Amino acid sequence: MSNAFKALHDENGTTHQTTVPDTPQQNGAAERLNRVLVEMARIMMRHKDVDQDLWADAIKTAVYVKNRATSRKLPVGKTPFELWTGNKPNVSHMRVFGSTCWVVLHKSQIDGKFGDKAAKGVFLVYPDGSKAYKVILDNGKVVKARSVVFAEMNVSEVAEVAEERPGD
Repeated sequence: MSNAFKALHDENGTTHQTTVPDTPQQNGAAERLNRVLVEMARIMMRHKDVDQDLWADAIKTAVYVKNRATSRKLPVGKTPFELWTGNKPNVSHMRVFGSTCWVVLHKSQIDGKFGDKAAKGVFLVYPDGSKAYKVILDNGKVVKARSVVFAEMNVSEVAEVAEERPGD
């Protein structure tokens, strides 16, 4: 309830209403959205067995996905992202939360001639304001990187590809 917040309402001609403490039912739409996002995050974390300490990244990824998906409450074929920006979202960069991936290391990060050229990690979220991925490496370090290779095939798919290319 800062003066700046009050001034913003006055400037826009809006009225600020607060809810009574301990009555979340007064804000049903927001509570439903919170429940949907928590359920999405819970499912994503369980699907890839991601540590519960990473819940905030799971929620952020759930929001990112939800804003790029259609729903019955929106005009047919429209997404929240499209309604907000006027542009159809590009989803070609999207990956499965918690997927194993390898961050390609810069030359300066490679230890000698025979050092690893990539570091294994787990995909977490799409950072705001960049075309990168946020990854937690096996050593526990969290990095933002653009050059990331994802292990998107399951074991049976890898076996099928291997069978199709004998002698490789």
